[in-house]
Amino acid sequence: MIKNNACKKNDYYNCINLFFKNRWLSSKEKELRELINFCDKKESKDLLFSLLGRFYYLDYENYNTILNGIADYIVNDSGFCEVNTQLLSLTWDEEADSSQRVLDSIKHPVYKRGWHSIKTVNVFGKAINAYSTGKTQILMIDEFIGSGKTLKNRLNYLRKNIQGKFEVKCCFVAGIKPVISELTEEGVDIFCPLQFDKGISDYFKGTELSTVEDLMLDLELKLAQKINEKELYNYSFGYGSAEALYTMEGCNGNTPNSTFPIFWWLQDKNGNLRNTLLTRFEIGF
Repeated sequence: MIKNNACKKNDYYNCINLFFKNRWLSSKEKELRELINFCDKKESKDLLFSLLGRFYYLDYENYNTILNGIADYIVNDSGFCEVNTQLLSLTWDEEADSSQRVLDSIKHPVYKRGWHSIKTVNVFGKAINAYSTGKTQILMIDEFIGSGKTLKNRLNYLRKNIQGKFEVKCCFVAGIKPVISELTEEGVDIFCPLQFDKGISDYFKGTELSTVEDLMLDLELKLAQKINEKELYNYSFGYGSAEALYTMEGCNGNTPNSTFPIFWWLQDKNGNLRNTLLTRFEIGF
């Protein structure tokens, strides 16, 4: 438990309330205290408490529930048939990522539902080879959809490189609701059980929104603006300004770069390592 001498009284109360709202935080007492102390202003602390109070931390049990829902969709509701279908990871290169992990996880519940010979493709570019063998119904699989930029790039790649007719649908574990709605209106078929709003711009309104955005920008100015070849500018408010409040950490997952970097960016502006609340593994950090 965070002691009174470690935080001001109100910070202490807010921390205790957070532990009851999001129990996963109770195991990250030290990291939470450091994050709170990173703030110079009460208003900045209040913002972080608000964001953390609305945070989605996907645990193992709920992850399995979602995987079963995705498997039901694939086998029973997608309209695709096993003989023509490829389950395709959005992974672009050979570096392991969350898309491949979800792909590996989903094949088991799909198998239990009767699809015993389903074709899985764990590197995106190899979808063309699978297509040439008759796998013309493509189900793209990933953990999280934030800005939608990656998905749009992958769809454009398929349209340019597949010479012939194909069908494509998308399955995500979680994602940003307004982004999914926008893509759906554009004709992209997306199945995503866990959807939520952007953490700031979909929650705060009017002059309060501008104030809160400035508070977050001030916090980001206290972070290292560049780590090796990684520019903080590209991750401000989360990659693509996704404003995600989501993680699936530990052996189950990796915090998406769509999540606010204040929670996972490794260094402060002086180059000091931070004991971050969340962890993102990314080549180059």
